Amino acid sequence: MSTAEQILKLAYDGSVKRVWQCPWDDETLLFEFSDDYSVFDWGKMPDTIKNKGRALAIFGAYFFEKLRNKEFWQGLLDRPELGVFDENFLNKFSSGKAIMDMQKHGLQSHYRRLVRKNGESIDLATAASIHEPIYMEVMKAEVLRPQASVVLNQNVFSYPAADLQQTRLIPLEVVFRFGMPEGSSLKSRLQKDPDYAFTLGLESIPQPGKWFSRPVLEFYTKLEPKDRLLSIQEALLISGLSSYQMQELCDRAFLISLALYAIFSEQGVELWDGKFEFILSDGQIMLADSIGPDELRLLYKETHLSKEMIRQVYRGSAWETALKSAQKLARERASLEWKEICKNELKSEPEKFSADVKYVIDKLYPVLVNKLSGEELFEAHPDLSEFVKLAHKTGLAGGSNAS
Repeated sequence: MSTAEQILKLAYDGSVKRVWQCPWDDETLLFEFSDDYSVFDWGKMPDTIKNKGRALAIFGAYFFEKLRNKEFWQGLLDRPELGVFDENFLNKFSSGKAIMDMQKHGLQSHYRRLVRKNGESIDLATAASIHEPIYMEVMKAEVLRPQASVVLNQNVFSYPAADLQQTRLIPLEVVFRFGMPEGSSLKSRLQKDPDYAFTLGLESIPQPGKWFSRPVLEFYTKLEPKDRLLSIQEALLISGLSSYQMQELCDRAFLISLALYAIFSEQGVELWDGKFEFILSDGQIMLADSIGPDELRLLYKETHLSKEMIRQVYRGSAWETALKSAQKLARERASLEWKEICKNELKSEPEKFSADVKYVIDKLYPVLVNKLSGEELFEAHPDLSEFVKLAHKTGLAGGSNAS
């Protein structure tokens, strides 16, 4: 057992992140990002990615610190990178409550700082170079988990009533999209219901691989065994928010997505979509979780630079095929145990990376940190262009398999 584990009390052990109760503040948690990874909602996979956890902590800290700077927001909507979007859409936010609040106070989030296990603050450069665990110190929020049951042979979830006074996680994943890459799951939804484009706020049915004239939002469950797409009505009901608060959440999600788009565009990196999580504290909507390549879909010269690169390793594999069959069987049985069906009945589990694939993916997260920061925080790594060439040689550079 490590020294950190002896000092800190484990509050939650996830597939890629541990959450510790902070020993010096009862209202604070410490996020420890691991080198583990997860795809297709499987949970912890059988391999690790070198420096992934450290890089994700730095990524999150970089964005939270940048976005809490009120000066950043004062010029956001005038940035040339946003000139590709519909002017009327952007103008709607120019005098709204959300942008005015951020221009005055900066982005409110649960993030506080990066720390060592003894509570000492550390900067980004130090975080990349030290060999001890680093933690993201965040505001503590209650997680009110839904209760699963079966009604009419279908799985349903009952969400507990929220205490209006407590700081709590809003149980939604808020997905933003700037376009529809080839293979996007949005394409199949539009094929089933073309009018869904207008529900999203688009003026026409989008074409695969094309950018939208404005970002759109979708809502998914956060605390169920598998993410489930929600209508705005269902999202409102399970969120425990008022309609006014839900509108504010949407406005903030739009503005944060535009901020990230501008930041990455400045570096020549395309941001296609991503997801946010929020907490509610004293009536305030605050950004939560983290921001990084596990939450964003990034491309550079048609090469994926995010978790999608890892997903591609497993697309078309025997395990992915078995996984889809297991999920279908679970639905037919009104069961939530699709993972056990895949392992025990279909005898299929994911494999480790091959040596050449692991060599490339081990460099992905540090390369992105170096590019974004403009500094060689992680030494002895290729620059982004060299990394893309390396990915091409290994067959990991496809940009058309987004989901």
